[in-house]
Amino acid sequence: MRRLVRAGRYHLAWLVLLRRLARSRPDVVQFSGVRFPVDAVATAWLSRRRRGGRPLLVTIAHSPLPFNEQRANGEVLQQSAVLKAAFGLAYRSVDSIVVLGEQSATDLTAAWPEVGEVAVIPHGDEGVFLTDAPGGAGETGPVVLFFGTMQAYKGLDVLLEAFALVRERRPDARLVIAGAPSGDTDLAAIQRTAERTGGVEVRAGYVPMSDVPDLFGQARVVAAPYLYANASGVVELARTFSRPAVGTTVGDLPAVIEAGETGLLVPPGDAAALAAALVRLLDDPAEAQRMGEAARARSAEGASWADVAELTEAVYDRALAARDADAREVAP
Repeated sequence: MRRLVRAGRYHLAWLVLLRRLARSRPDVVQFSGVRFPVDAVATAWLSRRRRGGRPLLVTIAHSPLPFNEQRANGEVLQQSAVLKAAFGLAYRSVDSIVVLGEQSATDLTAAWPEVGEVAVIPHGDEGVFLTDAPGGAGETGPVVLFFGTMQAYKGLDVLLEAFALVRERRPDARLVIAGAPSGDTDLAAIQRTAERTGGVEVRAGYVPMSDVPDLFGQARVVAAPYLYANASGVVELARTFSRPAVGTTVGDLPAVIEAGETGLLVPPGDAAALAAALVRLLDDPAEAQRMGEAARARSAEGASWADVAELTEAVYDRALAARDADAREVAP
């Protein structure tokens, strides 16, 4: 019943939005993504008019493929012909699609080769969380941080298995898990494993912005052991706070975690490799400090919000130019 009510409200929200757009007649409409078939139908409806008489349509494809964890089988992508067709309809209906990395662009065009422009714009920095200049990673104790919503695809179970191996090498090591559990998370099982392992602090629940600087400031390394990902705001947080990240070779993570430069990469699901990478940085504060400083510098160079704004404006300019050219071709 809850799902039916929420679905009804979601469809009603689209009707309200379409009415608002018809009245306000904006130049550009940018969507935050496609999740359901109604999103595709509404986007296609907006694009039905001649190019010169409708708003420019842009969508951000955080996850280009239909992403929704399936509790029954552990899959993270919905294998649905209806959803695949809906996503394709939405992507064909917009003037430009923004993705967060090159691998995401490759995944999208492989699934829907007929789409138009796909623009790569990186995830912006997370400087909004900074209150002061971040301290160095080498100045902290041997603390590993896992931050963000607890979801199965993020590999938290692999991290806990790896941290048990870390504790064999570094009995003084600590792991902080901070974030709200999702619907598919067995919080009680996580807490039991944490108690058996030792040195694990589970802060289950929403983390206020004011607490974020302290969490990252106490950590020497940030763990991103994802089994599936396109991009990660948590890795950007690590870069913003001058912390090296240990992540997996999935999606666009290798583009932001430069192995040996700003962090370390391991195969997804490999607890032993993850443990070895964590121990390497916990054992070498100077190395953690060097990688953290390099990560912050890379973020400032290419992922500032000024860079993101400039790249986004360029997407609008290109799409507007293409739309105007098409309008001139069809004009009497």
